[in-house]
Amino acid sequence: MTTDSFYELDRGMGISTRSLLILSDIHGHAEVAKILASRYQGVDGILIPGDITNFGKAESVKTVLAALMPNKGVLGIHGVSGNCDTLSARRYFSSLGLDLEAGSFETQELLVIGAGGGLRRAGITSFERNEEELEAAMGPALDAASKKTGPRPRSKPIIVVTHSPPYGTNADLHAGMHVGSKAFSRLMGRYNPEVWICGHIHESRCVSLEDETLVINPGPCALGYHALLELRWEGEGLAPTVKASLVSI
Repeated sequence: MTTDSFYELDRGMGISTRSLLILSDIHGHAEVAKILASRYQGVDGILIPGDITNFGKAESVKTVLAALMPNKGVLGIHGVSGNCDTLSARRYFSSLGLDLEAGSFETQELLVIGAGGGLRRAGITSFERNEEELEAAMGPALDAASKKTGPRPRSKPIIVVTHSPPYGTNADLHAGMHVGSKAFSRLMGRYNPEVWICGHIHESRCVSLEDETLVINPGPCALGYHALLELRWEGEGLAPTVKASLVSI
């Protein structure tokens, strides 16, 4: 196992810690997901930024989740659907209460929100959205989260999980061109969430500070790529240190 890159955003020393395993673009490879999750039995939760399946149905989601459940930690599994997740797969995932687009996940320490779907290109995959649809899916949740947590520095960080990456970042480069969502880029600049987790563009793995937001594209889990996110708090009322690393096997 190798750590490919690392970035730490200083928000203060931590005496309490939350660690999250990020698995994107699993594409139905439950056996790989199981291997990766078993390596991090101490994590507090798992975040999935889409493409749980490779055009599979509910049974494929069930198989992937079964592989992850033994290592889901105290925070459990949460995520969004990607463009390769079919309608039946998305409905099943949402019925379990794990879909962040259907509702945010919040603890005393952090607030996680999300929106699924891939930015529409050819229009031939299962779950594609145009810019207006992506903004409608993510904008209200970010606005509500920002009003709830207040301005930065925040003791309760906002973590955004999407399948499509924000445009113009290190997470959306394909053949040397930026192909991410401009709506997401605008929202990121407007609300400044502490962390933005995405996937979709397999070759654009990154842990990158974009203005005030740490953007993470872990790369495809199907090929053994993943990321770790750690948040540490010095004490009540203080903003955490946010640290992330890209890992491969």
